Amino acid sequence: MNEVSEPGGRTRLCARTAVTAAVLLSGLLGGCAETVTGTERIATPDLSTLDVGELRTHPVTVPSNDNDTHGRVLESARLSEAVINPPDIDPALIYGTSTLLPTPGRVSVLAPEIAIEPIANFGMIAGYTVTGSDVTGQEPRVGEAKAMRFTVLSFRDDDIARMVAGRIDEADIARTPDAVRVHVPGHAGAYAHWRDRSPILFTTLAYRSFVIVVLAADRTRDEAALTTLTANALTAELPLLDAFEPTPPDKLSTMPFDDDAMLRRMLHPDEDRWPYPLADANGTAQDDSSWPDEGWGSGVVYGPRGVSHLLGRSPEGRDSPGAGVERAAFIGSRWLLRLSDPARARAMNVRLTNTSQHEAVTPPSGVPDSACFRNPAVTDAQRESRYYCFVLDGRYWAIVSAADEPTVKQRAAAQYALLVNARTII
Repeated sequence: MNEVSEPGGRTRLCARTAVTAAVLLSGLLGGCAETVTGTERIATPDLSTLDVGELRTHPVTVPSNDNDTHGRVLESARLSEAVINPPDIDPALIYGTSTLLPTPGRVSVLAPEIAIEPIANFGMIAGYTVTGSDVTGQEPRVGEAKAMRFTVLSFRDDDIARMVAGRIDEADIARTPDAVRVHVPGHAGAYAHWRDRSPILFTTLAYRSFVIVVLAADRTRDEAALTTLTANALTAELPLLDAFEPTPPDKLSTMPFDDDAMLRRMLHPDEDRWPYPLADANGTAQDDSSWPDEGWGSGVVYGPRGVSHLLGRSPEGRDSPGAGVERAAFIGSRWLLRLSDPARARAMNVRLTNTSQHEAVTPPSGVPDSACFRNPAVTDAQRESRYYCFVLDGRYWAIVSAADEPTVKQRAAAQYALLVNARTII
């Protein structure tokens, strides 16, 4: 939800929505209760007949981390588990997504209401932002939608966080000279003010070593509505931060890359190089770098709350599409989900297969329960997502993509072999 000035002083809020996620995983909604049929998981399937080309079919060794730049991305992904989901605060805010913010520069681009000087000068460690809106699409405009961007940034200690929260507020007031102070009920320590005589409320609050920044907007300049929305969000957030133990700054460079054994189970685009964590999937320069950056990054793993941010909630108000997903890992355009049990994974796979609106193509031989599709609407710039396949093994479900049918089938077969060969991993 980026703020952009328009001619005549009008402002709009640009919400990045995970279109790909919403389309592919909409079938998760209500799918876990279904009774489904399919191939039982074979104890020792014969993988020798699979056409995998030259692709790797065994898990690789995970390198050790010696770089706090990687650690800041990993810590930002960890932080997702301690951030509220807008639909939980207001059921109308179902459209939106989330983004890793491991650097001040990324904050300044993706959450530009936050002044870069305080967070850069006082050593921001990690950050995470989630958006919600009651209007679907890329650019809900101020005055035409209810929307919220909720950002959490971490710092070295409580004193620094308090200082940064005040300076972020001061910086915003300096560029909004007609700002009017507003009280947020139940949060006496919060800084809050209206912006530009428009229905936008800007709030910062320091809590422990964190700074929370809330940008809330509505169709009308209703102080009670926006302060209540903000107060409810802050009230829900504080217990999540209480339960979160931040990684000490001197331990960032030793954070493990794959302690959930998710990335080891995935097909890596560059088999000679570990998929080091990146906040922007478009920074991979790998075979699938043309896939649009949806905000989830690459070489990172999310827990159930992070998954709920990425997948949102149905317009009908049903549970998050991510219900039952324990972990989600991403390497470029490739996904791996771990569900709570094989039945949920199978139900999800069946529903996604049966509800796909894209052209079905023959799945690879020897890969049970796989399904492949062609999306004719994909442009050449995003050609690596033209063909995609679902792969299932036990409670693990993966998606791989490619520009052509033979390649996507080889990738699906290799991904299945990887999952089978990785069954002994914790």
